[in-house]
Amino acid sequence: MPDRLQQAITVLQTRFGSAAPRPAAPPCPARPSGVAEIDALTGIGGWPVGRLSLLAGQKGSGKRTIAQQSVAAASREGAVAYVDFPSRLDPEFLQRGGTRLDHLLVVRPKSLKDGMTSVRVLARAGVDLICIDLPRTRSAGLDAELPHLLHRAAEADCTLLLIHDAEPDDAIRYYASLILAFQRNTWVFRRDGDLEGLLVDATVVKNRLAPPGVKRRLLIPYPIP
Repeated sequence: MPDRLQQAITVLQTRFGSAAPRPAAPPCPARPSGVAEIDALTGIGGWPVGRLSLLAGQKGSGKRTIAQQSVAAASREGAVAYVDFPSRLDPEFLQRGGTRLDHLLVVRPKSLKDGMTSVRVLARAGVDLICIDLPRTRSAGLDAELPHLLHRAAEADCTLLLIHDAEPDDAIRYYASLILAFQRNTWVFRRDGDLEGLLVDATVVKNRLAPPGVKRRLLIPYPIP
């Protein structure tokens, strides 16, 4: 940048503060989700690294399957963790989705505090992606834990996915950089009557890194190949 231009920017920043021109922030790195439609939907090519992405939706909307496909994709590149508060993760299902189980750590905490402590320790130790499966019944006190959790994730460049059906005024929505809401559309069957998959509508409810409001319909195949 020319010296005269830099000097002019400095003068304007002194006079006008945050309203002054300033260099654009570098683009946020993204970790591919393993689902091409989701990568396109986020506007940056995947889940933002060092930040929290929230996958919301009613039971049976496909949000958990999408998150687990992301775990599978990330496990082929490095270490991943799944914090399984409801204790219903099926490793066989993950393996059919291409997950490298030798790269996967499963945490089944007894309390929210134990789970968040585990996430912070694992992020600091170099885990690339951590998926937190947190039912509403287990989320009391999460708003107090999130600032510490996000600080650690940002320091470690750890990608955080949270599976949770947050209400519109939930504090989680404030801390998430990206929120995708999923809604079940219909089951899709093949001509021979076998189940092909679940058709879902995905909407970008919030996006700090690209325009929100984007919608896309996608097919989640069942069973996972």
